[in-house]
Amino acid sequence: MSVQPKTIARSTMIIIILSLIGKLMGFGRESLVAAVFGANMEKDAFVAAQSATSTVSQYIVMGISTVFIPGLQSVTNDRGESGKLKYTSNIFFVVALLTLLIMGLGTLGAPFLAKLVGPKFDPATKALTVELIRLAMPVIIFSALQGIFTGYLHFHNRFAAAASVSIWLNSVYLSYLVFFAKDFGIYGLTVASVLAVVVEFIVVYLASHHIGFRLKPYFSFSDPYTRQTLILALPAIITVSVNNINTLVNRALASGLATGSMSRLDYANKLNVLIIGIFITAITSVIFPPMAKAFDEGDYDRGKRIMNGSIRSVLLITIPSVVGLIILAQPVVELAFMRGAFTQADADATAVCLRFYTLSLIAISVTNVQNRVFYSLEDTKTPFYIGMVNVACNVGLNLLLVSYMGINGLAFSVSVATTVVMLVSFYLIRKKIGNIGMTSYLKVFIKTGLAALFMGLVVYLVYFMGLEPLVFSQFDPGKTQTLARLLVFLLSIFIGVIVYGLALYGLGLKEAKDIKIYLERKLRARFGTY
Repeated sequence: MSVQPKTIARSTMIIIILSLIGKLMGFGRESLVAAVFGANMEKDAFVAAQSATSTVSQYIVMGISTVFIPGLQSVTNDRGESGKLKYTSNIFFVVALLTLLIMGLGTLGAPFLAKLVGPKFDPATKALTVELIRLAMPVIIFSALQGIFTGYLHFHNRFAAAASVSIWLNSVYLSYLVFFAKDFGIYGLTVASVLAVVVEFIVVYLASHHIGFRLKPYFSFSDPYTRQTLILALPAIITVSVNNINTLVNRALASGLATGSMSRLDYANKLNVLIIGIFITAITSVIFPPMAKAFDEGDYDRGKRIMNGSIRSVLLITIPSVVGLIILAQPVVELAFMRGAFTQADADATAVCLRFYTLSLIAISVTNVQNRVFYSLEDTKTPFYIGMVNVACNVGLNLLLVSYMGINGLAFSVSVATTVVMLVSFYLIRKKIGNIGMTSYLKVFIKTGLAALFMGLVVYLVYFMGLEPLVFSQFDPGKTQTLARLLVFLLSIFIGVIVYGLALYGLGLKEAKDIKIYLERKLRARFGTY
């Protein structure tokens, strides 16, 4: 299963395009949610319930999926195609049984989960949270099964179907919000969240079936490959659960602040991870199978080259994103959410929180790649220990800052903790596989940082000193003004991207030169010599 650079680039672009469509739909979904529910008690309960169920499902999905691809590689090498299909079927039934048991325990333990995610809720909010947790519990099963077939598709370099699931998920949400939200309220939104994941599972299962997978009635805990996957998955699941303690602690502390604080924290976080969902997920999804193959075959040089290229790409994307989100946080939040029940006060508080959250974007994205390196080496213990460091830093800072900074302190704690984790991970990877090109990363960081700061200055002048005042002077508040603000916002971003690219080229960054050569070739091929 050799993957060429062109194939990696093409697959990455496919995922980016499909993810962008899905995220834009998600943007619309969150905008409608904000308009319908605002930042009130019901929305706080929904966020808490989703945190409880999605946190548990993420434990399973991430734990299984991170070791499933290396497992597929090993069983395919040893047992061939038939062994691979048998192994996948066995994982399917084993995971289905385990998640069914977990769902049952979660349903019975919903009051405990509600206390965990909203310990300072008033009785009414806590009671609603319990009901919504029980409604959302089936998400655990279907998320886990979706994770299996997403990994199966990635292993076979079939990324389009897996990347399209967010489109299907948001289609279900949007249909509910447009046609049914007024009649069924927050309970219906919770049911829609379950149906959306069911649809995601159906899509990836059918895509796997299309490329030859056939589910076999095979169930065995004694199968050595399945047993090895479960053994490796256990520390991976614990790692994900440890990392999610940060989210639980953040939301638990937010539940003791003013009503709406948890919702504002959630809105800010979703805007922050938008970049991760579009670009970084694409990079990590595509590089994981070839990197796992390289390390499995003992080709550490190729594995390190894949890692190096991935981290450089992540830095190229996330550094300007951080600068852009800090500068444009206020218009981003207002354009995304400020309508209906979402007030100007909500927008102001969410924008400030977003700026503190955004500082974590680089570290979270780089850590996603770093974890894939550990998992490619079939090392699930090191990420667990790193996760403990993450939690210790985050929880300590949370308790220290929340009384002084409110939800902004919770967001800032995440940024500091993830940065510490990123630096520790670099040290441990270098210790494990030798030289990893830290000088290369430092050069990219400095050059992209300089280019991003110059871009940020230009965007600030264009938007705040030029285009936005013009819009406010020409249009009265209303839909026309909002549309005009959106257009000048997008124009400012486009100008910023051009300025950033030119600055990178002027600073002599290799990737900028490669893009220039690529574009010249495309233009020559289309128009001849110019």
